[in-house]
Amino acid sequence: MRTGQYHRHSYGTQGRSGRSDSDNAPITKSIRPQAPQVSAATPIPIEYTIQRFLPITQTGGFYTMASGGLGYGLPAAVGVALATSKRVICLVGDGSSMYSIQALWTAVQSNLPLTVIVLNNFGYGAMRSFSKITGSEAIPGIDLPAIDFVKLAEGMGCPAARVSQHEQLAEAMRTALAASGSYLLEIIVDPDTGAIY
Repeated sequence: MRTGQYHRHSYGTQGRSGRSDSDNAPITKSIRPQAPQVSAATPIPIEYTIQRFLPITQTGGFYTMASGGLGYGLPAAVGVALATSKRVICLVGDGSSMYSIQALWTAVQSNLPLTVIVLNNFGYGAMRSFSKITGSEAIPGIDLPAIDFVKLAEGMGCPAARVSQHEQLAEAMRTALAASGSYLLEIIVDPDTGAIY
């Protein structure tokens, strides 16, 4: 585990006590190393590129769950899209998305302004990292080598595209974020980017 500094984050909402979350803000540990230099020949480095394209710039602009619940992101994003009139961006891993991929069908049927970005590292990256930590590197079932998310999306009536080269990412993101209804963008990322934990 890498060391870092502790940061207090304020999300600008109020809890049951009526006090601002900044009074009760969780302490999280920053473990992100310095960003590497990226060129057109570099595989897409997930830890840095996505934050560059999708910065969190406002209160209420980021929703997540506690304790890493697989399968939460996509149906939760559909719920946020149903509750707001703004475009919602769901950033989800390939493994997590497979727990609830049918939520994409709901988004399409409701014509929701939802962009689903599937970061495809061909498996459960967190499980790969945990297996290395525990010394159990031959774990079955953590690789997802042949899932075609573009075809899955299109089969549910959702336009979709795939990106595997760094130089294609900016245009693909513009297209995904400009869609009028639901849209899925599959981003192929390097499965050997490094340890998550």
